[in-house]
Amino acid sequence: MKKNKKENLIPPSSVKGEDKKQELILRQMETLGKLGHWEVDFVNQTLHWSEGVFRILEMDPSSMPVDLEKGYLFVHPEDRELATLHMNEVLEKGISYDLECRLVTTTGKVKFVHSRAEVVRNEKNEPMQIVGIFQDVTEQREAYYKLKQQEMRLSTILQSEPECVKVVSPDGVLIEMNPAGLNMIEADCPEDAIGQKIESLIFPADLKFYRSLHQNALKGIKSSARFRIIGMKGTERWMESTAVPLTNQFGEVNSVLSVTRDISEKVINEEKLIRIKRNQEALINGTSDLIWSIDANFRLVAANQSFLSLLSFLQQATAKEGDSVLVKTIGEDFYLKWKGYYERGLSGESFTSYENFISPITKLEEHKEVYFNPIQNAEGQITGLACFSKDITDLMTKRMELVASEKRYRALVENGIDVIAILTTEGKAKYVSPSVTKVLGYSEADAMHMNIFDFLHPDDIPKIRKRLEEVCKIPIGNSLPSHNFRIKHLDGTWRWVESTITNLIEDESIGGIVDNFHDITERKTQIDAIQIQNQKLRDIAWTQSHVVRSPLATIMGLVELIRTGSLTKEEEYKTLQYLLESANELDQVIGAIVRKSQEVILPEFNSKS
Repeated sequence: MKKNKKENLIPPSSVKGEDKKQELILRQMETLGKLGHWEVDFVNQTLHWSEGVFRILEMDPSSMPVDLEKGYLFVHPEDRELATLHMNEVLEKGISYDLECRLVTTTGKVKFVHSRAEVVRNEKNEPMQIVGIFQDVTEQREAYYKLKQQEMRLSTILQSEPECVKVVSPDGVLIEMNPAGLNMIEADCPEDAIGQKIESLIFPADLKFYRSLHQNALKGIKSSARFRIIGMKGTERWMESTAVPLTNQFGEVNSVLSVTRDISEKVINEEKLIRIKRNQEALINGTSDLIWSIDANFRLVAANQSFLSLLSFLQQATAKEGDSVLVKTIGEDFYLKWKGYYERGLSGESFTSYENFISPITKLEEHKEVYFNPIQNAEGQITGLACFSKDITDLMTKRMELVASEKRYRALVENGIDVIAILTTEGKAKYVSPSVTKVLGYSEADAMHMNIFDFLHPDDIPKIRKRLEEVCKIPIGNSLPSHNFRIKHLDGTWRWVESTITNLIEDESIGGIVDNFHDITERKTQIDAIQIQNQKLRDIAWTQSHVVRSPLATIMGLVELIRTGSLTKEEEYKTLQYLLESANELDQVIGAIVRKSQEVILPEFNSKS
């Protein structure tokens, strides 16, 4: 770069006339536009910068001239290769010079500059010089990056937002929708939905609600609405949407932004709650029981129809909310008693009262079970009382019948000949009926502290232990066949008993093995005697049968011989003699059997057996 050109840069007072005026204008333009012009002389390998370039690089213009190598060092290291390649393409291919890159100032600041230039070539099309301008676009670029970052943040928020966010044109066409919204309307990709009319997704009966929401937004009014949609795959959903207007730079509404969430589950729960409330009202008003609540001044807050009917009867006027529940038509005692109940409940006590009276309406005896429960507010203060009166007349009647039945049953158990015991699976007594004293001599208290194996005959213990194991395996309520075993009486004698055991282990009211047994000692003795006597008779029959057979066989043989007719008179006579002797022998044998049989005395049976 030639030194005499330095005078063209500094100071402006050295320029006169029109040149001075143009230079002043140029300086002002460079200052206001943050511009600077530059020139590279390829022939002389020189570089010229205007004051604007020095201002951008925060350099003193007096440092001119600047050579090409030094000027190249002001380009950001990461952008130098890009700048070099672009310059080569401009020079070799003849394209326009248009480059945006970063420069590093003398103070270390990084600035973005946009540079445009024109190449001056000779008649051989060889580049002689290049003349261009710089513009500092750092502020614009930083503003752009800042805006881009904000846009990315907003886009990230929009993409991750679990609710449907959409932008709709004034005529109802979908412009933009986030992934959550696309999922709600069952769109496989944005192209399936963008550009389509939103109204095509709205449940026909709810179009009026959506249209009202959209029109309000177009008027600049923020509003909300509920409506149903039918997704692209047929799924019906309840939605709640809030819409606001979007305006352009002139303040004109050019689209509608709405945030919509799926409230299907909420609507289902609300409908369920409404059904439950209606069912509760139907149940409350469908019962003859009395349900009511009062405030701290004994005034009716709420009640079912049964209580309202009763209160109307007592106060002789139609009952309504706000009426006092304390009435004196039944008498002073009735008034004071119920006033005491209410005061007790309002003091914070939950309790139950049992009432027995002659109904003023039916004139019949009635039994009531009345519950009083304090009502508290969020601060824990008692603000009222919830009351519930249950008619237990039938229950009390059945209870009295049950008591009478229980007395009869106990009388039968206590005076019966059977002993009833409830045993654990190990044979421990959980209950023994009073008849144990009659049968075995033990008191109930003594029997309750004993185990059945403590007074079983040693020979019977294995069998009884096995029966207790077996009864546990059969279905509840079933019994094993009856069984006889010996058990020790309090007086030390062994008594035979007949026992039937039943599995009621899983029965909540019993919870054990029920053993019913009674004394069969006398019957057992008699049966044993009969069996002994029968055995004696069998023995007699067996031993004598051989003696009887001998003469009988002789008689049968002689008779058969006579029937042949082959005997002579003498032989026939002798045969008859033998026949008579055999008959006498048989008669003697029979007589002996009879005498032995008479020696067996059968046992006598009394009425107990």
